[in-house]
Amino acid sequence: TTVRTRSLKSVTQMLEKDPSLLDRARNVKSLLMKCALDASPSVRDSALMLIGKCIVLKPALEQDFLKHILTLANDPTTSVRKRSLKLLKDIYSRNPQREIRSIIADCLCQRTKDAEKPVSDLASQMLEESWLSPFWRVAEAQESSVQDKLALQNQLTLIIKTVQRSENAASLITSFIEESLAANARNAAANFGVCKSLVANAFECLIDPQGVPGGLEQRHILQTLTVFASANAYLFTPEQLQYLQPYITNLSNSDDLNIFKCVVVIFRCVLPVVSTVQHSLLRDVQTALLHGVSKLGRAELNEVAACLWTINSTLQNPEKLVKMMASVIRNLNALARQDLTDQSQKENLKRIRKYIQIAGYFGKHCNFESHIAGFREALAWWKGSSVSGLVVSSIKPFATGKQPLLLRVDALNGIGLICQAWPYHYNQVDISNAFQEVLDEDNPDLQIIVLVCFKDFFAMQERQAEVGGDQPNGTIIGVTNGKLGGSMTASESDGASALIAQRFLKSILRIASSSQNACAMTATEVIASINRQGLVHPKESGPVLVALETSTNPGIADVAEKAHRDVHQQHESMFEREYMRAIQEAYRYQKDIVGDPRGYQAASHASKLHAMFEIIKTSKGKYQKKFISNFCSKINFDIEKMDLSGHPPSAVSFSRFLIENLAFFDYGRVDELLHTLTCMEKIVADNGSALSHSINTEVFHVEVDTILGSATGAIQGDEGKMQMKTYGVDPLRLRQLASGSVILSCLWETRSYLRRLYGLSSSQRRENKSKVVTKDLNKVPSKVQGVSSEKLLGTIIEKVDSLQDQDATLRQCQEFVDLMVIDNEVKVAADGEESADGPETPSGDDANTPVPVSVGSKGPGKRKISGSIGGTPQKKRGRLSLGRRKSSRKSVDSDGDWGD
Repeated sequence: TTVRTRSLKSVTQMLEKDPSLLDRARNVKSLLMKCALDASPSVRDSALMLIGKCIVLKPALEQDFLKHILTLANDPTTSVRKRSLKLLKDIYSRNPQREIRSIIADCLCQRTKDAEKPVSDLASQMLEESWLSPFWRVAEAQESSVQDKLALQNQLTLIIKTVQRSENAASLITSFIEESLAANARNAAANFGVCKSLVANAFECLIDPQGVPGGLEQRHILQTLTVFASANAYLFTPEQLQYLQPYITNLSNSDDLNIFKCVVVIFRCVLPVVSTVQHSLLRDVQTALLHGVSKLGRAELNEVAACLWTINSTLQNPEKLVKMMASVIRNLNALARQDLTDQSQKENLKRIRKYIQIAGYFGKHCNFESHIAGFREALAWWKGSSVSGLVVSSIKPFATGKQPLLLRVDALNGIGLICQAWPYHYNQVDISNAFQEVLDEDNPDLQIIVLVCFKDFFAMQERQAEVGGDQPNGTIIGVTNGKLGGSMTASESDGASALIAQRFLKSILRIASSSQNACAMTATEVIASINRQGLVHPKESGPVLVALETSTNPGIADVAEKAHRDVHQQHESMFEREYMRAIQEAYRYQKDIVGDPRGYQAASHASKLHAMFEIIKTSKGKYQKKFISNFCSKINFDIEKMDLSGHPPSAVSFSRFLIENLAFFDYGRVDELLHTLTCMEKIVADNGSALSHSINTEVFHVEVDTILGSATGAIQGDEGKMQMKTYGVDPLRLRQLASGSVILSCLWETRSYLRRLYGLSSSQRRENKSKVVTKDLNKVPSKVQGVSSEKLLGTIIEKVDSLQDQDATLRQCQEFVDLMVIDNEVKVAADGEESADGPETPSGDDANTPVPVSVGSKGPGKRKISGSIGGTPQKKRGRLSLGRRKSSRKSVDSDGDWGD
């Protein structure tokens, strides 16, 4: 890594001296692109630096490198993301193409919500410098020149195209503008002037779209206006609202519906803060909206209901809304006893679904509790005291299991909407039972409705906690109406939150960890919200979050990782005990849900538990070592209690998952790596000798005398190899012993691979013992170039597959016995020659002390084995037998590397 990083920096210096190298060396571009995808963050960062230099020297390369720079803007490493953003900003400034600028702006918008605050702040600053600050002078001027007006119009067109570029672009731009105009923003006043000018320019384009260069569709202009309205309603004037009124009077096609929704959103956001709007306009808007209610879908109904209640707060004429709601409730009750599964009831089914949608959205946004008298007058049979309760009771019969699926979906959604605004309904037994019944069913279409209900409710709670119940723009209807703002309702909300977390969490966890679809995604978001609010103990959801981090669904993995990181940072010591259960849960998730029980990602050869390990690396070294010790202990086994069910046996499959994760963990410190090797070697040392002896005596029926008698001949090579016969072996016992041998063999192969990968040399460690302890142990271990993991993975697959065939199983047992007799890495010097250096890892309690490592027990006749890396060719040596060899030659280890 260091060599590659320095090499890239050297190339940068060469280009500064001779820029013509870019033209002469045609493969520079492809090599740079390859380095930009390197596994090392420092190499990627240096590659970005060099790419920036190449673009400065040869601007035509922007098009070739832009895709890679955009990719690195999402890099896991903070420094790489920041450098890529700076490069994108430079390209944005130099390149006048609107399409390129729109792509870069969208990337900057995505980074404004980066998990790392330095990155999000940098992205927001760059957006302000690109979108707002160049127009401060234009916004302040009393009269603008034609050139300034064209520049402002071009900027508006760029924002409109950026809004259309991705699904979440509108919400991200809204957040950016809202933050830029906040009272504590440094340039709030200047930014407000620019945004107000952009809004005015947008209305000019709306009136005369043909006058805009390139042409803009009205629906796109209106969608961008909703962004500004949601960010700050004070950007609009009453006169501008007059222009929007005609767009809500005609709903003849889907385009009209999209325009209608945008206009309603603008009215909903702006009307509460614009007090000088004429009442005649409001009445016209109210009449038009009420007239179109029956033609609207869910999304439009949501906006219309909120807008109508906002208008009512000014006009103070709730009679129309009360009359409409009473009519809906009357019709629902009249049709409640119909058999809607009958084909003859299709028309009634459509009517009921529409009634339920209207009741749900208007029941959520409108506070009818102060108008009970109007409902009692319209519904003579009703004697209740809560209008929201009346709405819920009218919808509830259509949510039962006997109703058609689509009707149940609408009914559950309607009940959920009412519960969000009036949380005390969550505490009602019949409502809780209805939700629990749905969560217990294996029906994702229904489950996601309940989960979305929970998600939206928790999101509302979190927003109120962030702003203290005060919305700067007054855009959230209901807070100021007493529904969610008073102390009594806040208490009800707290009780509802606790009820959802305590009663439904187990079901939500099960749904999240039983698939990777949209339902599981929503369940994961609910779990994350519950954890952020501290409604349950971290151990309740911690293991599932770790499992969900390994999901192949990027959305699920990202949400779970962020939630896990927050929990770990807040409850580090408390969460420590849950990691072993989490590992087991992650293995089950990979095996049963993902369908891949391997411990690494096939494409990248990265550990599947890398996210968990990266989070643990934020803790102190002692915490990390304890985790590694516990992690490795899960590989340890009792041969008599091993689970042999499945093919391969469950115990082998689980151990393989752990071992492969150990092989591909990104170790952050040398002592962390050494401790891992020590734990691995200790497992082989504690179990290897006894297992080898059992295989010899029970499988090959070799007596101790035979072993000792053949010891002298074993050193001669294959000709002197003991002839072992198998007969009368219990297949179950053979599978048991072979499974144990596979686990230990794979573990030892992984240990040897790690020593080769990180170049652990015993000679270096012996010569610099004090330096290793005091200086090098805290360094990041560097990998040796050219060490591939393919051989390790091939060996693991071969050993695991050997359990499927008896002959292969016996060969595996023989190979394991040979391994315990002599490690192939150990070489014996010829007469008169010193032993070649092989790698050593710490052993015993002190992981920081470089001493030879033993494999096997300390019993008589058992030689301790020290490993070797594959870096330097070593002299051929014969095999050592299991017994103790008497020789006049120099001992293998002068430090007592023989058994006691």
